[in-house]
Amino acid sequence: MWNALEGAGVRRICPARVTTFAQRDDRITLDLDNGEMLSAALLVIADGAGSVLREQAGIGVRGRDYGQRAVVAHVATEGAHEATAWQRFTREGPIALLPLSDGRSSIVWSLPEARAREVLALDDAAFCDATGFASDFRLGRVTATTPRASFPLRLQIAERFAAGRCVLIGDAAHAVHPLAGQGANLGLRDVAELASVLGDARDAGRDFAASHVLDRYARRRRAAGTLDARTFDAIERMFAWQAPAWTAVRGLGMRTIDAIGPLKRRLSSHAAGIT
Repeated sequence: MWNALEGAGVRRICPARVTTFAQRDDRITLDLDNGEMLSAALLVIADGAGSVLREQAGIGVRGRDYGQRAVVAHVATEGAHEATAWQRFTREGPIALLPLSDGRSSIVWSLPEARAREVLALDDAAFCDATGFASDFRLGRVTATTPRASFPLRLQIAERFAAGRCVLIGDAAHAVHPLAGQGANLGLRDVAELASVLGDARDAGRDFAASHVLDRYARRRRAAGTLDARTFDAIERMFAWQAPAWTAVRGLGMRTIDAIGPLKRRLSSHAAGIT
């Protein structure tokens, strides 16, 4: 959905899509598939991991394919989620149950491609049983599910987070494995950093969308975002190793972190973007 500022209000242009855009020295113009044209000082590209606008801006990506898909759905369970997110690591991949406001849980189940296709082909009853088993019935039996969807998993980091008067945020800038549940948080950190950089430039009376201003955002977020993305990738590799000795060491390490309060709180604070 596109929101175009119109006076004191907002005009909604939906479901219009951008077909092309062009950069000028002081503006960006965007052509929409409904025949309209928009003009702005800054273009924030946030159209996902497969960003078409990122490609049009001439920004490449680097990363690797995990050979997995995330199966997602909303499920009802016997037990209440108590506003708590749960995650279990299985041999096939992690499954997360994320609390929703209506009492249901959103599941994100990472599976090898072939296994994901099998799970997606199950009928509702069989899918509920498989989900309950994979989650070790943490919330009791799974009693109902919405239709399932899935998306491929890969590590992907944009080579640049800015180009001219364009900046990248969210999955368009960095796509990460969902096992750490940090994709949305990384996007929110992008927004906070961008707002800070733009605000500082505006308050100083400078062109907030000048390339040197946007480059400041790009340097900060690409460095931090790349570090986080590589950390999540290392965690994925760690949990992919299934040798008995390594599994025992990994389990000991996780229990140690859980038992050390200050370390656990510091890691939680970093994940939440507090520090």
